[in-house]
Amino acid sequence: MNHLNPLISIVTVSLNAEATIEDTLVSVSLQQRSFDIEHICVDGGSTDRTRDIVDAWALRTGHIKRIYERDHGIFDAMNKGLRGAKGEYVLFLNADDFLVAPDTLAKAMAAARPGGEGNPDLIAGDVSMGVVGGHGLWRHRRAPRLLARVRGTGLFPIQQGLFAKRRVLEHAGGFDARLKLGSDVNLFYDLERRIDPTIHLLRTDVAFMRAGGAANAGLRALWLGSREIYAHLSPTHGVVRSAIMVLVKTLQSLSELRYGRSRHSRWFVSGAGHCQHSAPSGR
Repeated sequence: MNHLNPLISIVTVSLNAEATIEDTLVSVSLQQRSFDIEHICVDGGSTDRTRDIVDAWALRTGHIKRIYERDHGIFDAMNKGLRGAKGEYVLFLNADDFLVAPDTLAKAMAAARPGGEGNPDLIAGDVSMGVVGGHGLWRHRRAPRLLARVRGTGLFPIQQGLFAKRRVLEHAGGFDARLKLGSDVNLFYDLERRIDPTIHLLRTDVAFMRAGGAANAGLRALWLGSREIYAHLSPTHGVVRSAIMVLVKTLQSLSELRYGRSRHSRWFVSGAGHCQHSAPSGR
């Protein structure tokens, strides 16, 4: 494979993620695929074993690229990864997330071919979020089925399930690094407004998110993120439309809630690098 022209760049940003990042690395490294990928690991100054774990996997595989330098927050780090990416598509997979199955990337790219003129701008799949194998409140974060047909309503895809063409992300200017919570949603709204991207929807989960990230830390985080999004939208969309879009975005987030055993796909990975299989539970 030619590592100079990967089809997918996966960007993982980290800070003191020794407890979870190996699951992320393993889930990418064990992908069954016929195309090339790169995994860009951006670490902002971990003081635990995060970098040691990344370094060890970089020695075992040929697709890991490391960017070790201080940043000004998660979205600044994600921009660093975007600037270093060479893939046609970029997926942002955080250090406490992992791909749910060995054929996840192959399924996602079934709708595209390297350099194809008809490749969609965005390929959006679903994401589950919770405690791996846990029982209680969790979220099934589905890419809305109207997303590809109805634009500018406030519906949005989930970042960890979204493969976006690198050129469209660059055209939109990347993430607003000044924000703490809502920059990923704002970036999608900017893409909708500026380029009206073509979207292909996957009918399957792409990733599992462990609960507890900054943007998903409860109702307060939902409120603060919504404030950031409203402030971003109102200059271009007006007060009323911006409020409606934020309301739709909030309702979409609330509709993701489930109760029971958190659903995940055929496998998840352990820190030891072994696949552990389990049957998916119902919604």
